[in-house]
Amino acid sequence: MTQLTNEYLRRFAGGQLEVQNPVEEYLFRGEIETANIDKGDLVVKLKWNAIGVGYPPLPNKWVKDTDDSHLNYRASLDAYLVTEMSEQRTILNSPVVNEIAALYSKDGSRLDSSRVEGLVLEK
Repeated sequence: MTQLTNEYLRRFAGGQLEVQNPVEEYLFRGEIETANIDKGDLVVKLKWNAIGVGYPPLPNKWVKDTDDSHLNYRASLDAYLVTEMSEQRTILNSPVVNEIAALYSKDGSRLDSSRVEGLVLEK
């Protein structure tokens, strides 16, 4: 099991967070602005967030999430098993809340923001 620390999480700034829950049928992915530990929780602030439409099983398109509250992701680490898959990817899995969250570094897997309907990024 991997121990998450603020130092460890720095590698994910500029990368992406993907969160899926097949039971509640949601999938979202966004670009990580900051990620840190606060009182035993993983706290991720996103620059933008997209919803995977058609999940499950697989998204057939990505659309901009217009709910700004979703730009702040918080997960109690007591409920998640953390596994470092590689330098570019760390997985948090919670059978308690049926959620899988993946942290990707800048050079890891990416959803191309130009494929997200309704998302316009400032240059």
